Amino acid sequence: MAKTTLLIVLLVLLNSCGVHKRAAIKGQEEFVVELRKPTSRGGLVEVALQGLFFGADYLAEKTAKSLTSSYSQSLSVNDYYNTDLGAVEKTYSEIRIKKYAAPETKADEQRLKGYIETDLQTMPKSRGAAGAMTMNDVIRVQDSKEDLLNFEAVIAIESDPENPGVSRLSFNELRILFSRTKIYEDENLNARLSVSITGQWRSTDNTPMEAVLIEQEYDLRNLKYGTENQIETPILSPWYYDIPYLAEDADFGKYGVVQVNVQLQEYEGGKSKYINQLPSILSDNKNAIIKNGSSTIQKILGKD
Repeated sequence: MAKTTLLIVLLVLLNSCGVHKRAAIKGQEEFVVELRKPTSRGGLVEVALQGLFFGADYLAEKTAKSLTSSYSQSLSVNDYYNTDLGAVEKTYSEIRIKKYAAPETKADEQRLKGYIETDLQTMPKSRGAAGAMTMNDVIRVQDSKEDLLNFEAVIAIESDPENPGVSRLSFNELRILFSRTKIYEDENLNARLSVSITGQWRSTDNTPMEAVLIEQEYDLRNLKYGTENQIETPILSPWYYDIPYLAEDADFGKYGVVQVNVQLQEYEGGKSKYINQLPSILSDNKNAIIKNGSSTIQKILGKD
């Protein structure tokens, strides 16, 4: 009996030691979706003034047995277009998706800070001295409480240079600093990210219209923990039609209601016997171009 008990204890110890040191971090998490203006128009300064909806708190599961963690969030804006500079252009150029976590124990917090500081010191300086990530980007202080950035994704909204009503998404950056999901080794770290954009407008006879403009699902495998960008080459969506605008809309200055919906799953890959049972965020990997209500936008020919 004593030998059996000792064997069980050893197996538990070996299993817990096998979990990645940046995984299974217990703590309170917040999932945040932001829309940012172009930097040239004060995006980094004004982002907090745009009425952005910050996500409700997600309390991490009390058990470390979870092999997948899921999050969802939506953000609506009513000034998708503007005419501040005369011509019609999009107000926002970037979707930023973040997760912050406050580890339950000080030991975990200090250990993670040490890992992240080491990451930052050894990071390639390709972003330049002014644009490089620092601990100020990682540590967030709110109401005298501190938490740490543990996930960041940057997806640009690119406009066709000849027509602001035709767009595509460019997934440019992804970083996972640590997670609450139980991961054994780096190569078993996976993330499935879904982004959909819904537009609302009125037709020429003033009928309310609504449609999904674009849906994209990114299933990213064999990721690494750390502050280095995991996206080597930007992942481009097909070109799609935005909500239509009419010539008379220019009188409004700012207009266009858009809702951005984001879902995220982080999951353990190689050692998980449950991996094939995980539900898809989108039924198919859809790339939707919505034509209904878009007849007032001139189709750009020759686009891929």
